Amino acid sequence: MYEAVLRSPLVDDEQLNRLLEASMLRNVALQVLTFERAIPAGLLGSTVLLETRAYERFAFSEGPIASELSANPGVVNRVSERLSMMRTEALSPVESARFINDMVNQP
Repeated sequence: MYEAVLRSPLVDDEQLNRLLEASMLRNVALQVLTFERAIPAGLLGSTVLLETRAYERFAFSEGPIASELSANPGVVNRVSERLSMMRTEALSPVESARFINDMVNQP
């Protein structure tokens, strides 16, 4: 998640705490991409990779002009690469939880 989303005036402590709870699930890895570590690939809009129980892969990208859901292997690979670049720059899951927890505990 991009830090700007977490710092939105529409986000409250209850929502941040819910993110912390969700990050404890075994199938969730929450990572924060901070302002200092933001890269152009991370600022293009939200991106989601989906995999079904039958191991079908889909990529969803949401941008300022259009959104796309695709099962095309080339598109899925490009989205996977984009997410991998962001993951390498983002805080680790442990650091991200600490970051969000510090936001909740700020006066």
